[in-house]
Amino acid sequence: MRVTTKGQVTIPKHLRVRSGIRPGTEVDFDGRDGEIVLRKVPPRRRRKATAEEEFAAYLDRVTGIVDLGMSTDAFMELMRGE
Repeated sequence: MRVTTKGQVTIPKHLRVRSGIRPGTEVDFDGRDGEIVLRKVPPRRRRKATAEEEFAAYLDRVTGIVDLGMSTDAFMELMRGE
């Protein structure tokens, strides 16, 4: 992984998924013994999400996780019985 000229790096997808880091998630950095530690900031108290917002958040969490071992086209053909 290389740091960009702006000091940016990409957090690998498997770590983002496992840690629940999605767009808009706040993170904090801490320096320890020459290492940099990234920590997810706990969400602040906020109003209760609507059912639509909860469903959208669920889709964000599970998008791209399932690996069926086949292409989307092959899966759709299987589902259609083609």
